[in-house]
Amino acid sequence: MTSRFYVSFVLFALLTVALVSGSMILFHPWHGEGSHYYVQKSIAMELIKRGHNITFLVDNKFEEPIKLDGQKEGFSVEVFHSPIELSEYNIVMHNTNKTGLRGKYFEFATELLQTDYMQRQATECSNLLSDEKVVSNLKHFDLAIEDPMSTCPFVQYLKIPYVMVAPVMFLPCLTSLEGRFPFYPSYMPEFATALDHKMSFMERLKNTAFVILFTYYIRSGVLYSYNEILEKYYMGDKSLLQVLYADAEMWLINTDFVLDFPRPVLPNTALVGGLTAAQGKPLSSDWEDFLQSAGDDGVVLFSMGSYATGIDEDIAALFAGAFAQLPQKVIWKLNGKPSSTLTANVKVVDWIPQNDLLAHPQIKVFVYHCGLNGIWEAVYHGVPMVAIPLFGDQFDNAQRLVSRGMGVKVDIATLTSDELAEAIRTVINNPSYKDNATRISSIFRDRSRTPAEEAADWLEYVIRHGGAKHLRSAALDLNIFQYFLLDVMAVLLVAFLTVFAILICCCRLCFRGCRKVCGRTTKAKSE
Repeated sequence: MTSRFYVSFVLFALLTVALVSGSMILFHPWHGEGSHYYVQKSIAMELIKRGHNITFLVDNKFEEPIKLDGQKEGFSVEVFHSPIELSEYNIVMHNTNKTGLRGKYFEFATELLQTDYMQRQATECSNLLSDEKVVSNLKHFDLAIEDPMSTCPFVQYLKIPYVMVAPVMFLPCLTSLEGRFPFYPSYMPEFATALDHKMSFMERLKNTAFVILFTYYIRSGVLYSYNEILEKYYMGDKSLLQVLYADAEMWLINTDFVLDFPRPVLPNTALVGGLTAAQGKPLSSDWEDFLQSAGDDGVVLFSMGSYATGIDEDIAALFAGAFAQLPQKVIWKLNGKPSSTLTANVKVVDWIPQNDLLAHPQIKVFVYHCGLNGIWEAVYHGVPMVAIPLFGDQFDNAQRLVSRGMGVKVDIATLTSDELAEAIRTVINNPSYKDNATRISSIFRDRSRTPAEEAADWLEYVIRHGGAKHLRSAALDLNIFQYFLLDVMAVLLVAFLTVFAILICCCRLCFRGCRKVCGRTTKAKSE
């Protein structure tokens, strides 16, 4: 009996592995580069190790770099045409970074929504859906990985089961309305508000205002451009986000409550924060020599991210002036011309092995714009930070670092060289920041599986069981009136008003009756 059971168990295990290995999985990042791509790539590489075949769907401007980056068996690229040229895309990303460095990101984002850039993104989606060759090549996939910021509903049109992989906790106001994510503005900050989860009345008022503002801008600006596509390829009256979010088998979100503020999540949501963080690899002799030459003072690592392709002279001089005041050596990652006032303690390079540098004990502080992937690398290696948020979720990420005592943040709009230098000295010289970073790192690493392994486990789970509808909330089947109990409250209000009206009428009748009785009694006494 025991041997038969053992043989049956082994055969079942082998059958399960055979069913899930070798699956065809399609990845569709919002952009074919940057943080969104690297989050999905980390999961893709884990799936390739497990024998799956991975295809990245990207537009033509990202074709070559992804092909070069993914030269591995089991990795392929499917390409469609975009009306947005690479040069134009680079200008938009450069201007996003440049206006962020000037403290004017929100003004730029508002102006961008008023251009035809969003309409041409919708045209890009239309090009994909109308490309018969590409559509034909996509029909055979077992599962698709979608980005919630990618607003093209092609997987829904092709009826490919899909999982949402969110690089950040994106726009709670929209995911709550369309994806039915639990969201309570009283203690859950909206995207880009830079608020803590413990809010004063004025902060709750600001949070509510941002919820209304984002909902309006996204619906009237971004989503409006896709109405024609929805009419052409879909039946019914669903909004674009309902089409995108409602049928996702699962959500994998690049966050973790070791850093993010606690909030309720649905059963079909898994937190896999830190997908790009990993153990450091040995550095080259050039890097090692530079780090060791800093002695006991150590090294400051400074980066403004992938899109810092050039900064104005006055901003560069601001940074250079701060670094000139430090005894530490500085590694400055910059794809452009540094300040002419640069001092000898600063090493300017256009590329850094960021994760590997953060793993080195000579790195004393990470001065960073707060892109989420870099933050998770700093968390993994226990490096305290000076946050200089520029745009998007970076304001929120910076506040989370401050709330956890892992760093300080500065305002780029009013920043001076002296203030930046003082912030760096504070983080280096106050041991509480390093202690908190080490403690948070210990909590984050206390897991049996890496985030990429956990994400791959969930994707294989979805493939094995043909979806994960048993984890799906019934709230997704309710309209907005049912979800917020507006219909119930309307009935209760009518019932209350009816009872109240009846009571008023009864009281008036009683009052009139009493007046008549009292009037008769008074008249009888007078007679």
